Amino acid sequence: MRTHDYNSFISIYLPHGLCARTNLFLLIKMKSKSNIRIIDIARMANVSVGTVDRILHKRGHVSEDKRQRVEKILNQINYQPNMVARFLASNKTYTFATITPSYSAGSYWELACHGIEKAGNELNKFNVNIEPVFFDQYNRESFTKAAEVILNAEFDGVVIATLFGELAIDLSRKLDELNIPYIYIDSNIPQQNNLAYFGGNSFISGKIAARLLLQQIGTDADIFFAHIKFKHKEISVQMKSREYGFMEYLNEIGYKGQINHIELDTDNKDECVQKLKNLLVSYNNSPAGGIVLNSRVYELVNLFKNIDTKLTQNISLVGHDAIECNVQALKEGKISFLLSQRPDVQGYDAVKALANHLLFGQQYQKDNYMPIDILIKENIDYYNNYKL
Repeated sequence: MRTHDYNSFISIYLPHGLCARTNLFLLIKMKSKSNIRIIDIARMANVSVGTVDRILHKRGHVSEDKRQRVEKILNQINYQPNMVARFLASNKTYTFATITPSYSAGSYWELACHGIEKAGNELNKFNVNIEPVFFDQYNRESFTKAAEVILNAEFDGVVIATLFGELAIDLSRKLDELNIPYIYIDSNIPQQNNLAYFGGNSFISGKIAARLLLQQIGTDADIFFAHIKFKHKEISVQMKSREYGFMEYLNEIGYKGQINHIELDTDNKDECVQKLKNLLVSYNNSPAGGIVLNSRVYELVNLFKNIDTKLTQNISLVGHDAIECNVQALKEGKISFLLSQRPDVQGYDAVKALANHLLFGQQYQKDNYMPIDILIKENIDYYNNYKL
């Protein structure tokens, strides 16, 4: 019904002084709630359009009587303002920081940053800017310096890659003091005030990795953790959580083999190869398993190429993340399983969630877990068909 038709209906068929409740009922019957305008609300509350506008936008003085009448109508029709239109009209600009590791082509963090960039491009129309701040994932001091950059600038929100747990907590507490919201990606840190977490459940991922590996080698075979580029005592929050999950599964099923930890700095290839030879000789060509807790299982595969196949042929490997080098090794049968947690989706969802919260007041559940994808050479091509 057009507006002038509605007005004619009101003047002809409704007796003078009929209660506003009846008017409201007829209005809702004749018009979709989504089409009810400020002028309709003003008529039902018997106030001016300007009064309704001031109440909706919380500006200017309005008498308590008029406020109550308008708010009663708003509640009765379950009025939902057009938040997108309201934001665009405000011309407010938001700037988010993302603190993530610097990356090389084809790496895990390139995928995560691709997701961040895609979300940023989609949010440009809402005057949202993304400023990446990078750190060296093998250098804790670089994270501290990157955190200082963020704290010394005026950002409206922050997305944090939580590799260095205690340093991420320190940054989080300082952001709490500044009342700046932040979201975690990659790995979760419990009991913090982060707005949300987007990433894998690293503990469960570790349990799945152990189950898959033992299906390959049996419950009596030996297993080694290859810590590539990290010393065991310095592994990230995510890797620690994966290791805890892995060991939890071994305890649950009564694992009887031996566990070894080997630290491999692949910048020193000859030393790494010799370490691996010494370890594999001790296995005496028996079935054994290897697990890499970060995305660098391909580097272990490359080192194996320098070792006699008699020592490596009975070794089953499980790794993480469907980056290009890992995928190639999986296709070649050098890796038995890859577990993936969709880093591009993590970055994308985290930025969009931060924007939706600040721009439109949207609330999110605290923990938002990615699927844990189990990849083998037979299904990897189908998985790679999926693009964010």
